[in-house]
Amino acid sequence: MTAAADVPMSTRMQLLDIMAGPHGTPPTPTRPTDILVVFGAADPQLAYDAVQLFDLGSVSYVVFTGGVGKDSGPLAALGIAEADFLASIAIAAGLPPGIILIERSATNAAQNAALSLRTAAAAGRVRVGTTVASLAPAQRSRRLYEELRFQAAKFDPSIEVIAGLSSGRTAVDLASRETLAELASELRGLSIMHALDIPRIFPLPEFQTGGQYADLAREFNG
Repeated sequence: MTAAADVPMSTRMQLLDIMAGPHGTPPTPTRPTDILVVFGAADPQLAYDAVQLFDLGSVSYVVFTGGVGKDSGPLAALGIAEADFLASIAIAAGLPPGIILIERSATNAAQNAALSLRTAAAAGRVRVGTTVASLAPAQRSRRLYEELRFQAAKFDPSIEVIAGLSSGRTAVDLASRETLAELASELRGLSIMHALDIPRIFPLPEFQTGGQYADLAREFNG
């Protein structure tokens, strides 16, 4: 595997471009998405970005998902679910409570995706042809979008996951070893997660042999 110190900034930027997107076809005021799934983390920017998308008229309902997990940071010590943290910030920033759905049980991405869809369905927000978009921290945006696509197809094939949006891209520190390690881990995941004993994503040809990111994936897969 390539050592962190040997990775040029251009490669780091390429990794961030791959992960942060946007992916798919982002919603717009003229073509809004029915549901925005906000993957939880202890990052208030996710809430602010969700509010902005609603204010623009690009989303109709927002599902905040996340219990207490590895990305909860200081929230864990207080026993505050990521979903509750983000929803409270969003409400304070002007998001109407009536368009918010909360999923506070998930502790990993597959659960985030699957339980968000169940939560929306239980609230009567899923019908034939419902459109869904995801919003996630920039480093994990592509992988979480793919996990939502996979879980949506299992839950209801008529659901269309149209986009994966990222939050906080400008704040990502590409000089950080920790950031590079996270980006490299995400790249590895996108190349192998379809082949796990229990698949988490669809096969992505661009990360497989002959694909446009195959050499990069091989470099970081060791």
